[in-house]
Amino acid sequence: MNVRSLARFISGPLRSASPDRDGPADKGERPGIALCTPPTVAEVRARELLLRILSPAQREEFQSHGYFAVDVAGRGRFCILPSTMFNVIHMETGDSYCALPRAEVPLSDLMLSQKLLLENDPGQFFSVANRRREFNPGPGDDQLRLADVLRARRRRPSRVRWTAVSMIPYDGHLP
Repeated sequence: MNVRSLARFISGPLRSASPDRDGPADKGERPGIALCTPPTVAEVRARELLLRILSPAQREEFQSHGYFAVDVAGRGRFCILPSTMFNVIHMETGDSYCALPRAEVPLSDLMLSQKLLLENDPGQFFSVANRRREFNPGPGDDQLRLADVLRARRRRPSRVRWTAVSMIPYDGHLP
């Protein structure tokens, strides 16, 4: 199998539904996984490596939902989403973490490095990661919660025309 056909094979489940629609993706697509540009050779190889290293349960979860869970000793369950920022989510607290390498790497390599760091040296991961609240914890279905997070991240913010924004303060706000 050459690289081009391998890229088509791997990118098939990576395309997501259009950001404008919330319904299910077309046949062969997985909701919530966006790949904006065609996969590069590096991304294809990184995805192969990621799939080889994931446990069978993680691999199946990744192929069906686009993310996978990692159990961290003493800290709980974390899901790693296919995103470059704040993609590690603690399912019990609702906090999301962002820890990126200094060099630009393919998305699959980023996800793999975060998985390995969480499993082998969580203290190092949490010492460098930024944290923000992604959702409020509580009873609920984790898959639905993550689907909501991915759907919210896909939404494009509405644009404001420059003519709608006034730079002149009105009487009540003059110094």
